[in-house]
Amino acid sequence: MKYLFREILGVDVDDVVKKVVATIAVERAKQVQKNTTDWKRYMEAEGGIVILPSNVTQLGRKDSNP
Repeated sequence: MKYLFREILGVDVDDVVKKVVATIAVERAKQVQKNTTDWKRYMEAEGGIVILPSNVTQLGRKDSNP
């Protein structure tokens, strides 16, 4: 399939994929930066202390019970 794209259309599929992945990474980084700024503003407005429910604080943690 890559051969057909390269020979018939003159498109390097690998180059296109690299560019797309790089663009997605940049957009995600921008979103993380915006989320961080928004969270900082929220924390400042709330006085710096926010109590989160345990279902949020336990996200991503391994279960300690076997």
